[in-house]
Amino acid sequence: MKKKLLLKIGGLFLLFSLIGFFFAQLNYQNYQKKINNFIYGLIKNLNEKYPELSEKEIIQLLNNQESGNYLENYRKYGIKEQDPILLSIEKSYKNSLFLILFYCVLISGTFGLFILYYYHKTSKKIKEITNYMQEINEKNYSLKLESNTEGEVSILQNEIYKMTIMLRSESDNLKKEKLSLKESISDISHQLKTPLTSISIMLDNILDNPNMEEEIKLDFIKNVHHQIESINTLIIALLKLSRIEAGVVEFKKEKISATEIIEKALENVEIIKEMKNIVIETHFKENVFFIGDKTWEIEALTNLIKNAIEHSDHRGKIEIKTSKNPIYTQIEIKDYGVGMSEKDLKNIFKRFYKGEHGNNDSIGIGLNLVKNIVEKDNGLIEVKSKIGKGTTFIIKYLK
Repeated sequence: MKKKLLLKIGGLFLLFSLIGFFFAQLNYQNYQKKINNFIYGLIKNLNEKYPELSEKEIIQLLNNQESGNYLENYRKYGIKEQDPILLSIEKSYKNSLFLILFYCVLISGTFGLFILYYYHKTSKKIKEITNYMQEINEKNYSLKLESNTEGEVSILQNEIYKMTIMLRSESDNLKKEKLSLKESISDISHQLKTPLTSISIMLDNILDNPNMEEEIKLDFIKNVHHQIESINTLIIALLKLSRIEAGVVEFKKEKISATEIIEKALENVEIIKEMKNIVIETHFKENVFFIGDKTWEIEALTNLIKNAIEHSDHRGKIEIKTSKNPIYTQIEIKDYGVGMSEKDLKNIFKRFYKGEHGNNDSIGIGLNLVKNIVEKDNGLIEVKSKIGKGTTFIIKYLK
């Protein structure tokens, strides 16, 4: 762009210079023509007035300026040094020459000023960009340097603006990741405190009482084992959740059959389903698909079905349905268990929240994990429930 602009300016300057030169030549030719006409008229007059003079002698007389008496010779034959016609021709020529010179100076000055203005403007922009880069080095991404003009500097300016937006986004993501990590560490330490304290107390009792009855000792050991399992479950769940929230997990984008992932999730809960003699009815529509990560979606559905089983009565029933429309694919999981209060409905997806009828072994993280997984795959999750009538979870994967 810069080269093109300079070439255009140079081309225009050359064009106007040639025009000026053309008019100068035209003016000079006009001047010569007028002088020649004057001399021709003068020779004619002298021939008429002094027939004894030949044309050659008249020309020698006009050209002879070496002699000191040439003015007297001119006057002798009626030629005046300050002839009005000569003065008029010379004045006209000088005026024309002055105008052409003024034109050339004006054009040169205009182009010069334009070039100075262009470089001043460019220099100013470069200074702004330099200051802006210094601000970026100091991690200040709040400035705006977008330009709607053309030119190499403006292109550079816009590219730097794009880079600033990217750096700002990365900076915001890093802050979110740090905050998420901080919250996760705080949550883990808080949740581990109680079971670790219980384990410590029970082990101290065993060590301080070597003669403890075997039955009591066995109960303590079972409790320790149970607490360790709870800690293990908590850590695994928190690690999964923290990785998703921090954006470390890369969710695949693949075509998933809703029927297939529900069947996989049902396999994962087969044991606890049999223990409570739960009947699970499925109503699957054909060709129900959505885009997402199959492994994580199986994890989410496993948590939801497990939650439905835990909150159902023995020999209870759970219904799972799939459907689709032009906007979304839907999976519905309905139980006929204890249901939830209004308070529970508002807080059920919060981390570590346990409902009024929650399982004592629950750590309150499963539904929060489900929500994060579903949202990562461009889905929405909602819950409907009534005390004593059961709960329905509805997932909608947007197309």
